[in-house]
Amino acid sequence: MRVQKIKRRNRSNLILELTPLIDVVFLLLIFFMVATTFEDVSSGIKIELPESTIQEVSEVKEIQVIIDADSEIHLSIKEVNGEKENIKVSIEQLKEELAGRILNSKEKNVIITADKNLDYGFIVKIMTLSKEAGATSLDIDTASAD
Repeated sequence: MRVQKIKRRNRSNLILELTPLIDVVFLLLIFFMVATTFEDVSSGIKIELPESTIQEVSEVKEIQVIIDADSEIHLSIKEVNGEKENIKVSIEQLKEELAGRILNSKEKNVIITADKNLDYGFIVKIMTLSKEAGATSLDIDTASAD
């Protein structure tokens, strides 16, 4: 059996137009994007959560250690919602109190405000306790020289 070639009458070059082909591909792409439904990953597991009257714990915005001229330590906590709490702590309680407050803070920054007549070693001890409690950065508060 012999295969014969089909001969074309017109010998002009065949040009494939890409513009309509690209249009069709984009239309198909848009169709599939619109037709696809995206499911929430957590929707597969149905859980009924218990109800509680306890409010969510607000985040700490600013933690400040204030040391007066008598070496008394006060912990000032400013929360995101604007509430401010002042706690008088001993040097033994400072690390534990700071660790709990730093845990709820995003920035983990502690501002130290101390009287200028305090012993340098005492301030360094406060800084060390703050770092051990989890502070990533320490700021020393100063007065402006106007």
